[in-house]
Amino acid sequence: MSDNNIDMVLKAVNIVDVISAYIPLKKAGSNFKARCPFHDERTASFNVSETKQIFKCFGCQKAGNAIGFIMEYEKLPFHEALKKLADKAGISIKNDIQSKRKNKKRDLIYTIYELANDYFVSNFRVHGHRAKQYLEERQIPFEMAEKFSIGLALDSYIGLKSYLTRHHINSDILHETGLFRMPENKDICDLFRDRLMFPIHSTNGKVVAFGGRTLNPEQDKQYKYVNSPTTEIYTKGKELYGLHISRFDISKKGSVFVSEGYLDFLRLYTKGWTNSVASLGTALTKEQISLLSRYTKNFYLLYDGDDAGIKAAVKASALIIQHGCLPKIILLPNKHDPDSFLINHSNDDFQAVVDEALPLVRFVEKHLRLFGDKRQAIQMLLDISPEIEDHIARELFIKDISETYQVSEQNLRKNIQTTHINVSPLKKEKPLVSYKYEEEKKLLKFLLKNPSLIDRASNDLGAHYFINEDLKNIFIFLTENENKEYLNSPAMLIERLNEKLLEGDVRMSEELTKLFFDDDFLDNLDDLIRQVKLRKYENELKIINDLLSKDSQNAELIEKKYFVKRELVKLARKVVRNITFL
Repeated sequence: MSDNNIDMVLKAVNIVDVISAYIPLKKAGSNFKARCPFHDERTASFNVSETKQIFKCFGCQKAGNAIGFIMEYEKLPFHEALKKLADKAGISIKNDIQSKRKNKKRDLIYTIYELANDYFVSNFRVHGHRAKQYLEERQIPFEMAEKFSIGLALDSYIGLKSYLTRHHINSDILHETGLFRMPENKDICDLFRDRLMFPIHSTNGKVVAFGGRTLNPEQDKQYKYVNSPTTEIYTKGKELYGLHISRFDISKKGSVFVSEGYLDFLRLYTKGWTNSVASLGTALTKEQISLLSRYTKNFYLLYDGDDAGIKAAVKASALIIQHGCLPKIILLPNKHDPDSFLINHSNDDFQAVVDEALPLVRFVEKHLRLFGDKRQAIQMLLDISPEIEDHIARELFIKDISETYQVSEQNLRKNIQTTHINVSPLKKEKPLVSYKYEEEKKLLKFLLKNPSLIDRASNDLGAHYFINEDLKNIFIFLTENENKEYLNSPAMLIERLNEKLLEGDVRMSEELTKLFFDDDFLDNLDDLIRQVKLRKYENELKIINDLLSKDSQNAELIEKKYFVKRELVKLARKVVRNITFL
């Protein structure tokens, strides 16, 4: 995607219009304010600058431009967020011919699924007496059926096929949609017949598959569900039921309840547990975990309370831990699933069960009978550890096993079977000194408002004077930026920073955005440069004194201390600031 496309979209949209389509904004001085959509808060700390085309929350620190807001709010990758904004602005993002050809068939299948969903929903409304009666018996409100587009497949071999034909869909594509089957020596016919239909959506809200539950009691045990096969737009194990709607609450509440079935999800959602998803009746996959990790790291697993459910929860927890997330297992009473439990118990009862949820290591200890003896349970847990991606998380996991089973970490590591990962104790890092870096921030704020002075600042001040790495990288970025046009557009400058440095480094983007929002800077460049140097020398002097406390006769350190103090005195004469020499 070229810079021209990105800049064109950013210039065409107004961030106030973009954000106000998702949350209500109120005018507050020169900016707009709202309660932050990314974390729970009572007072509005979310700020939007129309003049600078950026947003910033001073509570959770989320910040960026219009593209960044769409990415964060809808949890979309960059190119999808840009495309969404481009569509809003009526701008066509150019793609190459090969991509267009590849997407043509996919787009047609998406259209077919949208039509199929309309057909099933219409059937439910007009012919769905038995389907509505079933949902009523299961205590699923009609508004939930509407919200999640629950439909009905008629008891017909060609109902959907005829509907698509009437909407000018060529029959040649039907066999690639996964909505039909081709019996031997017979014409193509509908896959879903006489079933309650649950549409499965991608995270961007497009229908990509269906699950059909039988309404025929005779088929209930043998053919209870029929599910869409893999198609051009759907791969089993990569989507999650309900996520297209619940992802906002998952992100805001900071956790997700993972159940197995459609009705489990609908029961949770109906009861107010809206930060939920269902894994479509299959074991939780790596792809689903990766998808959920965009929104939260905290997983609550809600599986059936029988032995099979317990083992499934343990297997899923292992995968979640290996992907750097934090699972807890909610153990429901035996013979209960989330649907049946919430029908027969109050929300307070469910909250009590949630409060008793256990992390994997303690859960396995509580159910040793299913995993053999204690030794076998420990080994099973140890076999998980080599695949844990995050080194710190791996160490904490081993430590948890050690404390839970009263076995030394040294002996545990001897039993870890791995050839490709070396699990060793973490090295002790030197404690870091905390600084506010106000001098560095003030200088950068000044330069952002006075971009014509950036070259002069670069000549007078080397990047090595910055202590904070993020602020140092921002300074380097500003001084090396050749296109001065971006310096007059905060939204575009933030986008260039994301590209120049580590792509997706949100922290850096947030720091730059915050600098744009703060206006409490001084107006003397020379004094600001001296203050940055002064802070650098103060920091160096503290480090030298720490080293001298351990080696007081070190001649090199003594000489360096003399030089640093001399520079400090020179700067202190010119800077009006309290300073204490150490």
